[in-house]
Amino acid sequence: MRRNIKKHINRKTVLVLMVLAVFFLLFTKLVYIQIFLHDKIRCNVDKMVNRQIVEISKRGDILDTKGNILATSVKKYNIFLDPQVIEDFSNVKDSLFTNGIQIKEKDLNDFGNRAYVPIVYNVDSSIADNIKSTKLKGVGFESKYVRSYPEGKMLSNILGITGCDGNGLEGIEKICNNCLLGSRVTSNMHRDGRGYIIQNKVIDQSKICGQNVILSIDRNIQYIAEQGLRKSFEKYQAKKAICIVQNPKTGSILAMVSLPDFDHLEKIKDLKVLRNAAISDIYEPGSTFKIVTVASALEEGKVKLSDTFYLENGKLKIADHIIKDDHKIDGMVSLSRVMEMSSNIAMVKIAKKLGNNDFYEYIRKFGFYSLTGIDLPGEAKGLLLDIKEWNALTLPTISFGQGIGVTALQMINAFSAIANDGVLLKPYIVQKICNCNDDSPQKIFNPMEIRRVISKETAYTIKKILKNAVDLGTGKSAKVKGYTVAGKTGTAQKIDPLTKTYSKKFYTASFCGMLPAMEPEFVILVIIDEPKGQSYYASSVASPVFASIAQSIAQYLEIPKDDLGDKKVNRKF
Repeated sequence: MRRNIKKHINRKTVLVLMVLAVFFLLFTKLVYIQIFLHDKIRCNVDKMVNRQIVEISKRGDILDTKGNILATSVKKYNIFLDPQVIEDFSNVKDSLFTNGIQIKEKDLNDFGNRAYVPIVYNVDSSIADNIKSTKLKGVGFESKYVRSYPEGKMLSNILGITGCDGNGLEGIEKICNNCLLGSRVTSNMHRDGRGYIIQNKVIDQSKICGQNVILSIDRNIQYIAEQGLRKSFEKYQAKKAICIVQNPKTGSILAMVSLPDFDHLEKIKDLKVLRNAAISDIYEPGSTFKIVTVASALEEGKVKLSDTFYLENGKLKIADHIIKDDHKIDGMVSLSRVMEMSSNIAMVKIAKKLGNNDFYEYIRKFGFYSLTGIDLPGEAKGLLLDIKEWNALTLPTISFGQGIGVTALQMINAFSAIANDGVLLKPYIVQKICNCNDDSPQKIFNPMEIRRVISKETAYTIKKILKNAVDLGTGKSAKVKGYTVAGKTGTAQKIDPLTKTYSKKFYTASFCGMLPAMEPEFVILVIIDEPKGQSYYASSVASPVFASIAQSIAQYLEIPKDDLGDKKVNRKF
């Protein structure tokens, strides 16, 4: 009996000890988890339940001077799955499939232990809203803004591009990035017990959005310029083509075209198309530069309208170099006539009267070999040999636009100075910066005078000479029906990259003109680089493009016609 009682007590003792041992092990495990694994577990739970989101503000719009949107930001969504929360995977797949989204995985096990699985990017708001309405567990959304350009190719290399982080990389997008970007706010996203997403605060996007940038560009004028230039660019299979339209009274840019361009919706294969050739590329202007030579000499009193010039039967030898005229003119020729026929020899003689120092000074006064300061990135300064290094050929060749490198913007700005009665203005393309929600202007860019280059009287004389150049000279094909036009052609030889000498094959054809001739409302520069075909002369390649563009712009702006049909031209004024 005692033996049985003793055995029973031993069994109870063993059982109690075993239970105590189990509890001890559980207690030890609990202590280990609570103390030693606390941080790790909390981190894992946070990953499953909480997510920090950087709320990117809506990037400001870029608009033309009349409020047409040129660049804007559209809200898109990235959709992701959280397999740890999904209850009915088949239902999730079916619901997404009806909205055009297909999931390759067959069941939840294919996702492994992942809690975040992106399945589609850049989904439209309408599709995202449809999916949200189904309230699917384990389906999440991340909103973002994607840049959109409603006008397609228009102004592509002027507007520029943005990176995947939303920052501007080229063009207006880059130069105005700080204004357009807006603020970034961090918010926390949580999952409740059912797996639904809630956020700790609602953010008013209108208060953190970027500012809008309004350009001086007129969309309609830009369209006219692009269409006119593109036809010529394709017709002549040119290397590149440029057109700028400027208001000479304010310096504002109404249109700026650089071809080739690109489509924002397509992948950019050649980064060269990002260059804005109108401000970045340097070229030898040829005869369009003759306005600088003649205007400078008239202003300094070195030549008069009554002066006549002997043109050496079309050939002039200087320092073992022969300078030729394309159009041979016999006898003594008036100042106006030498511009009409674009005589190189006359320019050499005029520049010699002016002298190296004065000529160099006026080149700089007209804005060449200086940045214009336009609000666009990548502007080039141009090329001009230091006056101390000028030789016997430097002044003669620069007088007719060789041996100097300019940008298209510098060239049109010089013509605009003449159109503006001799006053050089700073060109600008950003007109004002406004708040995105109330359009109240935060900054307005007003016309800025740089300097007076020549007198009003000299500017008037040059405009009359340029009018004659169109009426009677090489610029006849630039005439616009019903309007007077003043302008100058330029056909410049290019340097052959192989021989490093002036080529007889590669040319730059250009025309710069103003309308109406004596009281210009706008100035247009057209440049066709390396045109292919039977003719490369500016009179047949660039001038007709000017005429076509100028005609349409004049009609659009409703400029009163000023050509009364009087064909009499007075070269003595």
